Amino acid sequence: MVKAVIFDLDGLLVDSEPVWFHVRTEMFQRFRIAWTTQDQKALMGKNTQAWIDYVYEKLGGKLSRDEVTNQTLDGMIRSYQTGHVRLMPGAQKAIEYCSSIATLGLASGSPKVLIDAALESNGWKGVFKEVLSSDEVPHGKPAPDVYLEVMKRLGMKPRECVVVEDSGSGILAGRASGAKVIAVPNEELMPPSEALANADKIIESLDDIALGIEAVSSR
Repeated sequence: MVKAVIFDLDGLLVDSEPVWFHVRTEMFQRFRIAWTTQDQKALMGKNTQAWIDYVYEKLGGKLSRDEVTNQTLDGMIRSYQTGHVRLMPGAQKAIEYCSSIATLGLASGSPKVLIDAALESNGWKGVFKEVLSSDEVPHGKPAPDVYLEVMKRLGMKPRECVVVEDSGSGILAGRASGAKVIAVPNEELMPPSEALANADKIIESLDDIALGIEAVSSR
């Protein structure tokens, strides 16, 4: 029986990946360096320290780590506040459906300040019983730490939980936690096939979440 559904955030509930891409592209253009789709895919689901290190190294030290952090987060927060981060198709429907059958958790690779901005801008404050950033646990995705900690705080066993993810690192983290995993891959930033193979069910969009929950519940 499914007692808890734990969602990722970026690229799953909110279409923030294009905004992350835009913010980083603008940063790199100032130094005439290209930020590519492959760069973006490499950071999907990663925690804050991982993407800071990646961006810093790719810039070759042209900005300090603090400058990389502050400029990126400032751009993202402005985007949330001005309504430039849209919901993913079916996101609100999925939250409403899952909250009617289970307890909800949120486990994101984003820093807490951006999670709060997303929850505030979409009226989701109080919807998730537990909200956790990967920055608050020892290891980010694909390690299972963030999911295991959310389950612990919810008082749930992994077998009672379903993880809903879009990224390859997130799918692997969900699998490693021992929960059932529903994958909702982004066509433009498709996870590697070997990561997708770790999902218990793959659905095209969150509009199909009820079918996904039904499928993993029967396993």
